[in-house]
Amino acid sequence: MKIIKVPTSQGSLDKNIGTELAPEILCKEIECEEVFVTKGDMEATDAAIYSKAKEIFSNPKEKNHEKAIFVGGDHSITYNIFKAFSEKFEKPCLLIFDAHADCDVFFKPVSHQDLNRAVVEEKLADTQDIIIIGIRKVFDVEEPFLKKNKIPTITAEEIHTNFEKSKEKLQNFIARQKNIYLSFDIDALDPSIAPGTGYLEENGLSKKQAFEMLEIVIKSGKVKTFDLVEINPKIDKDGKTISIGKKIIERFLDE
Repeated sequence: MKIIKVPTSQGSLDKNIGTELAPEILCKEIECEEVFVTKGDMEATDAAIYSKAKEIFSNPKEKNHEKAIFVGGDHSITYNIFKAFSEKFEKPCLLIFDAHADCDVFFKPVSHQDLNRAVVEEKLADTQDIIIIGIRKVFDVEEPFLKKNKIPTITAEEIHTNFEKSKEKLQNFIARQKNIYLSFDIDALDPSIAPGTGYLEENGLSKKQAFEMLEIVIKSGKVKTFDLVEINPKIDKDGKTISIGKKIIERFLDE
């Protein structure tokens, strides 16, 4: 399994500067490749991310491709990686852990606020093959977009109210999927366990909830690629966010 560092915060629109530092810390003592980031040129950086993902997904070493973990970086990196993913795999699925919808009105280069809208409007995946888990903050411009496109969600409130039913909902969604791209935005977690990120939203997922749901996804055997994003070491407290981020990566390395 390849691990690729993507040390950029350019897609955070200056709202989460520091995420570019996370890959080096999270991947310390792990053999990694790295995407070349062009400072001050988001378009060039995006092209490099897409090119690296394309290279990995076209690798003939395995039947489908060599599985990979991309470590960001802000959440905008998901768009270019998933774009390459969607060109390689039949019926691509985007499964996202995130406190936010990331469906703001989009324009290029795509940012961490509009990446899901870009995926939908560019038809990189069917809307029924996209799901957001742990969502608890939806802006006015995003709500009608989610409803119009009938994008599945499992809200944080649903998870807190009936965890077993939420897990069943996730299992039913996964059963319909073939090739899953899993993206984990650390702000899906509650700020008490993951304070080091730019958009803190209360009442997030507990470690138990997050890891049990992750286990369902991983054990499906359908995850082809994974990314971890939005960890900001500059504003982390006592290394809490880095620590849980490392645990998430380790879980994937165990596969």
